[in-house]
Parts: sequence; C-alpha cells; structure tokens
Amino acid sequence: MTPAEYQALTSPRLSHPARSLYQYYLRHHARGDQTQPLDYPDLGKALAVQGEGEYRYRVTPAELTALVDELLEAGLLSPLERPHPQHYHGAVFSLPLKRLQGLAPLPSRQFAMHPEWRPDAQFDGLARLCGLLDSHFDETELGEFIAYWLGRPEVFENQHQWMLKFVRKLKHQRSVRRAPPPAGTEGYQQVPVRAAPGPSRRAREMMEEAQRLGTDCQEDHHEKDT
Repeated sequence: MTPAEYQALTSPRLSHPARSLYQYYLRHHARGDQTQPLDYPDLGKALAVQGEGEYRYRVTPAELTALVDELLEAGLLSPLERPHPQHYHGAVFSLPLKRLQGLAPLPSRQFAMHPEWRPDAQFDGLARLCGLLDSHFDETELGEFIAYWLGRPEVFENQHQWMLKFVRKLKHQRSVRRAPPPAGTEGYQQVPVRAAPGPSRRAREMMEEAQRLGTDCQEDHHEKDT
C-alpha cells in the first residue's frame, strides 16, 4: 500500500465495507494499476459474512454501486470502461493512487520496543482501517503492550507495524470483554458449585428404604418367635 492510498483509505468519510472492497478485492485482484472487470456476484460473495447456516452480512447490487461511488469520490478509483450507466457491473477502473507515493513515505526504519514508545498521529486512521472504531486507549493498555514487547528485544518493527500490533491487541481485548461469561461464572471469578444442605434426595430415598426393610425384618422375627 502506498502512502497516498493509506491517506485516502483512512478518511473518516469512507465506510469500512468500501475500504475492504478496495484493499481485499479490487487491489488484490488488479492487473498492475487496473482492476479486473467488476463482477457483482463475485463482489457480493467477497464481502458477505456467513454465520451458522445463514449470512450475517450481505450487500445488494445497489449497495455495491454505492460502495464503488465512495471509492470514486475518495480518488481511489478512476473509470476506464463502464458498459452500463446505472451500475458498475463489467466496469474497469484504474487505481490512480497505487503508484502515487503521496506527501510523505511510510516509516521504514525498524526498531525494538522501548519504554517511551507511543502511537503517532496516524494511529486513529489505522485503527479505523482495521475495524477498530474506538481507538482510544489508557495508559494501562499501552503499558501492558510495551511491557510484553520489552521482553522480546529480538523483535524489530517499524512504527506502522508496531501500531498495527497495538490495534490488534486492543481489538482482541475488547472482544474478550464483550463476550458473555460462561455458565457458572460471575464476571471473571469462578463461582463454586454450592452443594445442597443435608443428604441428597436419592440418599434420603435409600435411607428410607433401608429403614423400611429393617422394620419388616424385625416384624418377621417377632412373628416367628410368637
């Protein structure tokens, strides 16, 4: 990804499905700086999210057209061929920002984690690009991340890669916090199973049966003695 593409993709006016469409399909399948002819059924399958037996997210042809319009407005696509004026099925686009380096290059110098590390001004845009809409973090979250990687001084990354790792950590932590606790737990603390007071129902039935049999035996002995 070029810096120019990165700047366009992190625009708050661009929706996450539009970013995904560009990054994971149009750019990935492009021939040089030109897209393959758009195939709406294939695009719909690429963006669909399937759950257990049903789709949790699907896009209609009209929504696909709207996503392409977003990319056109952001300058990420430029039309070359458009067979149909009402939609973009079969259309071919150029990727004008794919070869444009932008105003500033992405950081390339790699370094090991250090105690003074902080995300830079591009962190919020990178977080949105990765699907983390709330990029705010506290010093505890940052400190845990730094402490973890301080213990691995052999790992060298550039600033962009370190921020990407931090975004992934935040996404994972927040998905765990949102997950419902398993049965038998309260919060993060395991709740011990409380035993019922006294003998169980089955034990009481066995005790009553034993008492009844004992009484019957005593009556039998008494009858024999008489």
